[in-house]
Amino acid sequence: MDTADLAGTYTYRSFLNWPEPVDDFNRLRFAQLELRLSVEPGGAISGALVFSDAPDDFLAMDITGKTTNGSLVHFTLTGKGQPDTPISDFHYEYDGIILPHWPTGVNQRQTLAGTVLRAADHGSGPDLAPAGQTASFLAVKRGG
Repeated sequence: MDTADLAGTYTYRSFLNWPEPVDDFNRLRFAQLELRLSVEPGGAISGALVFSDAPDDFLAMDITGKTTNGSLVHFTLTGKGQPDTPISDFHYEYDGIILPHWPTGVNQRQTLAGTVLRAADHGSGPDLAPAGQTASFLAVKRGG
């Protein structure tokens, strides 16, 4: 696998790391968004984690990062809310890999997996989301 394989559009889902079984899987939901990634030949990553792509209400974090080849493709990303938006104070860090592909798998989609860290507080008062929160994520590649 090559670092260029990371480029594309993904359905991104992150989950709280609760070890206890839950009766409703939605209780583990941290986020479900669209992840768009581009990769330069040297491994630099750019893109967006899109909360809403409605023309009059576009909300996204700008994504920057880097990727390296190895036995698995590894990547690190930084996501920061775009200026002058309701999420301008968002700052998250991501560390992940492209999961291996089963040679005999049927209808398998390229999937990214890793962890995410809320790197800075955002919001205030009762809506404060404190720094330090972690979650696990999966992102499934869309299209061909």
